[in-house]
Amino acid sequence: MKNVRINFILILAFVPSMFLFAQNSTGDIETYVGSILSKAPGSSGNDFEEPNASQLNTWNTLIDFLLLNNLANARSTASELNYQVTEFTDISITPNQIFYVLEEVTPATKYWGTYVFSKTPLRSNLILQAPHSKFDTNTGSQALYCFKNTGARAVFLNGTHRCNSDSFSSCSGSTSVCGSNESYRLSDMAHTVNSMFQKTTESFLNAVSGAVFVQLHGFNKQTSDPYVILSNGTRETPTTDYATLLKDALLTEDNTLTFELAHININWTRLIGFTNTQGRLINNVLNACSTSAPTTTGQFIHVEQEKSKLRDDVNDWMKMSNALSNVFSTTLSTDEYTLDRTISIIPNPTSTGAFYIKGKYIDFIDIYNSVGQRIGRQMNSANSEYIFVNTKTDIRGIYFLKIHTNSGRITKKIVLQ
Repeated sequence: MKNVRINFILILAFVPSMFLFAQNSTGDIETYVGSILSKAPGSSGNDFEEPNASQLNTWNTLIDFLLLNNLANARSTASELNYQVTEFTDISITPNQIFYVLEEVTPATKYWGTYVFSKTPLRSNLILQAPHSKFDTNTGSQALYCFKNTGARAVFLNGTHRCNSDSFSSCSGSTSVCGSNESYRLSDMAHTVNSMFQKTTESFLNAVSGAVFVQLHGFNKQTSDPYVILSNGTRETPTTDYATLLKDALLTEDNTLTFELAHININWTRLIGFTNTQGRLINNVLNACSTSAPTTTGQFIHVEQEKSKLRDDVNDWMKMSNALSNVFSTTLSTDEYTLDRTISIIPNPTSTGAFYIKGKYIDFIDIYNSVGQRIGRQMNSANSEYIFVNTKTDIRGIYFLKIHTNSGRITKKIVLQ
C-alpha cells in the first residue's frame, strides 16, 4: 500500500504540466483579455520581475512553438515560467475564430505581459503592440479591438504600469512620467531589452517574413501639438512608407486630424520614439538598449495619439482599425492567390452599396461589416458568372466579402464611399 501511495504522488507531480495548463475557453477575446488588463498592477508595488537569461531563452523556445502552432510543447514550456496557453474560441465572430492567449497563471508573480496570437490571421504580417496600456489611457483596449477587427497576426500587451518597478533600465533616454526626470523603469516595456515584450518582438521579427509592428501610445496634447505623431524610429523614409500610408488612411476616417511625421518634418523632436527598444531592434540595431537607429527597415510604426480623437471609445478605435485594414492587405496562400485572380468586384469602391462579383463556380457570398458581424448572404442558385450583390446599407466604410466557391473560399474587401 505504501508503494501505491508513492506512485500516486509521483503521478500528481506531473499534473500541472499535463493538465492544469491545458486550458480552453470561449467568449469574446476583447472581454477575456480585457479582464486580464484590468487586473494588471498600477504605478506602485514593485511587482514586475526582471527575467533572467535562462527565462528569456525558455520564453524564446515557447514563442517558437506557438509560431509553429505546436500547442502541446508550447503549453509544456509555458508551465516552466508560471504561464499558460489558453486556446480561446471567439464565438462573437462569424465564423468563429481561434486565438492562443499566452497569460500568466494566477497568482501572478512575474507580470511579463499578455500575448495573443491568431491561429488563422487575415493579415499575417501585422503585429500590434501596447507597451503602456496602464499609463496611456485605453491603448490596451484599442489594441485589442484593432487586433480582433483587422485579423492581425498578434497583439502584445504589457503586464504592469510603466512606473511599477523601483529599479531602472540601463537603456538610454530619460522621462519624467514617473515623477522627476530619471532613467526609464525596468517595467517600461518600450525602454528595456530584458523583457519578454522585447524577446517576443525579436522572435516575430525573425520568424514572420515582412512583419510590421504598429505600436500604439497616447499623449496629452499641448497647444502646439498635432493630434497624431507618427515615427518609424528614424529620420529616413523607407521604400514602403507605412507611417505615411497610415496617416493618409486615418485622414480618410477623420479629416479633422492633424499630424507630424518625424521622417518628414526633421525638426520635430517631441514623442518620436527614437529611444524605443523595439523600434531600434526592428530597425536592425545590434545594441537596441543604447544605440539609436541610423536607418530604417520601415517595419516599425510608433503612433502617439491625443485621447479625444482616437483613444476615447470604441468609435475612435474603429478609426484606427479601419485605417490599419486599409494599409495592410490580407495575406493569401498560393491556392487563395490563384482563386483571387479569377474573381473581381465591379465597381469597387461603390457609392450605392450595390456591385457585381464576377467569377466562376461561386456558391454564395457572405457580407461582413468592419467589426466582423455578418450583415447579409447572397446565394448563386443560378450558377451565374455575374452575381449582383447589395449590402443594403448606407453606412460608409469597409466591408468584407467571404466568397465561397467549389474550389475554396476567398475574402475580399469592398469600400462603400
